Amino acid sequence: MPASDPHINRVLASWPMGGSDALSNSWAGVSNSGVIRDDAAHWAIEPYVPIETRTLQEYLVGRKELDAAATELFKQRCDQIENLVHHRTGSYHTQFADLYSSLDPDLESLVPKQTESHDVDLETHQLMATCDEILMRAGYRRLEQSEIEKCVGVASQWGVPLHVNFELFEHLAVYARGDVVGTRLRRRLRKLYQPEQVEVPIYQRMVVLFELCDDSAVGEELAASALHLRMFKNIPKLDVDMLLPCTRVRLSKIDRAKIIVPSLGGWLLSMRKIAQIMFLWFALAYYSAAVIGILILAGIGYLIKSVFSYLRTKDKHLLDLTRNLYFQKLDTNAGVAYRMIQQAHRQSIVESMLAYHAIATHDEPISTRRLRRKCERILREAIDVEIAFQVDRALVGLCEIKAIKPTPDGKAWIVHR
Repeated sequence: MPASDPHINRVLASWPMGGSDALSNSWAGVSNSGVIRDDAAHWAIEPYVPIETRTLQEYLVGRKELDAAATELFKQRCDQIENLVHHRTGSYHTQFADLYSSLDPDLESLVPKQTESHDVDLETHQLMATCDEILMRAGYRRLEQSEIEKCVGVASQWGVPLHVNFELFEHLAVYARGDVVGTRLRRRLRKLYQPEQVEVPIYQRMVVLFELCDDSAVGEELAASALHLRMFKNIPKLDVDMLLPCTRVRLSKIDRAKIIVPSLGGWLLSMRKIAQIMFLWFALAYYSAAVIGILILAGIGYLIKSVFSYLRTKDKHLLDLTRNLYFQKLDTNAGVAYRMIQQAHRQSIVESMLAYHAIATHDEPISTRRLRRKCERILREAIDVEIAFQVDRALVGLCEIKAIKPTPDGKAWIVHR
């Protein structure tokens, strides 16, 4: 679809445009932007509701399924929901700050020597459990290690094949949200570098939590005694391993051929020329030793050239990796906590708001199962996306503010007036 399509209004960061392998990436110096359409296809049904709170409230009121009095009550309930979730968000901030104070790699404060030592491992587990709860509320899904391992050593047209040593991690957790299909441009030699659009499965948001077994330096000092948090956007599903630290570039067979074939060809050509000279001077024993020495020096020279060519190729891949992650990285450490708590805040409000409207617009008591289906139908009508609505979580919040109540038999829900 052309870039002028009115549905395309969200732009991804720039990525190199290459062919289908690492070699193409290394010599394709052109970059362009990809896009995510508003009606982009989803690879999976997720609990994440991709709509802002005010937008959803205006949409639900605009459906005109409530009379004037019920609409005013709905708006009051929305305010009560926001106050409840705001209080919960504040508790998340406090809980995270207390647990992260001794695990933050960016901490500026000093700890007095006489302070009792903390159980760091226990605090790490508690903090990761808190983060897991927050991220689940924000609509994320934790990736299994097997899903991450499938990405190791392979890459999309815009990624870099890497080697990951999972034994370096004391703790590792990767979360993803927004499993959609993006569109990017690439140029290939066989099509005379004409731009062509390619559909790319991506995660719109990813969060990585990790603790290392030992201190490491990978462009930045990573302390083993700290819990590191990273948040990224618009990551191709095949390039998840790019988000992990302490990785090594894995050269493809074509890249290896680029290094070996020219060096081997030049070395063999030199041997042929030297051999011709040796035959001419074979009778002169005095010169034969010098010729053999020249042959040895030529071999050493081409060996050194091959090593430097290998290092240059790795450096170029690392540059591509750094350039890509520079545009995809959203935040680190404590900043990640702020973002994911705010995402959980918005998600909780949206879920409760939608569930209350679905109950209020139902003419009779509605069961939990029918409520879930109704909420999913409303979202499908609003944004044309299939959502796995978390109805139980929404009901808990609505009961806390006494906006709804169960029927006497406990099998259905009605509005509490």
